Amino acid sequence: MLIKERPIITWLLNPDMKLAPKNLVIAPVSHSINQSILGNSLIELDNIRKQAPDWGLPELLMPSFEEVMYKSHQSFDKIMPQLFEDFCEKEECGILLCRGNVSIVYGFGDNQLHLWHFTEQNGNSVFNFYTCNVSAVDNIGVGIANTVIADNMLFSGSLQERQQKLAFIAGFVATYVAVKRYVKVETIIIPQGKFTAIEGTPLEYIEKKKVLNQTGQEVIVMDSKWFRKIINDNDIYVRGFFRMQNKKNEFGEWYKELIFVDSFVRHGYHRNAKIEDDI
Repeated sequence: MLIKERPIITWLLNPDMKLAPKNLVIAPVSHSINQSILGNSLIELDNIRKQAPDWGLPELLMPSFEEVMYKSHQSFDKIMPQLFEDFCEKEECGILLCRGNVSIVYGFGDNQLHLWHFTEQNGNSVFNFYTCNVSAVDNIGVGIANTVIADNMLFSGSLQERQQKLAFIAGFVATYVAVKRYVKVETIIIPQGKFTAIEGTPLEYIEKKKVLNQTGQEVIVMDSKWFRKIINDNDIYVRGFFRMQNKKNEFGEWYKELIFVDSFVRHGYHRNAKIEDDI
């Protein structure tokens, strides 16, 4: 597996860097005013960067972790305003590396969630948009310049679809922070610049046993279950349940009969790893 270099990471984690790298660029836009708006948003992020906040290590989200997020989001949605307040008090911030070559820089403050969205293209970190988000009782309100969200080179679909997409991204990040804090997850740290052997990789994935991290610093992989064969040898109590059982009659013909399976104790389980190629 290869974790590719991302210029936005190098820039953010080096607050003494005077100039932004040439491969940190603004996305093409339809209107020149949006070039200025996006440029100002990057300047704002630069000012934050120079204060050397504790971004932590970049965190790589794997499908297994996103599955936990999906299963948890409804519970967190009910208390999202309180979570926003809590995250802002602790000034939560970080760098997410997501599927689709997406990098998201986030920070909570003043009861708002600030997001800078980048895509990785041909060795460039391309800045797409900035949003300032607030949490209401039933939804997340998205703040974005009208001309930016109306720019057809930055977004596709109707205005409503664009608003829904931005609200989804904000909710995705807020849920991520909630899961990371309140749900027990596995993590693994991948050192920079060298192949890292992952102990416990199943034999069927032996050719992917090593990971190369080219980002320039350590990266945290959120939920290492995708790397490993999970073995649970604990006894698990299973309640009784109904099921349709296949049976044969006296003529040798198959039919289904509803039966009740008594409660029993299952002795652990094994689960194969989920492996990705490139991130």
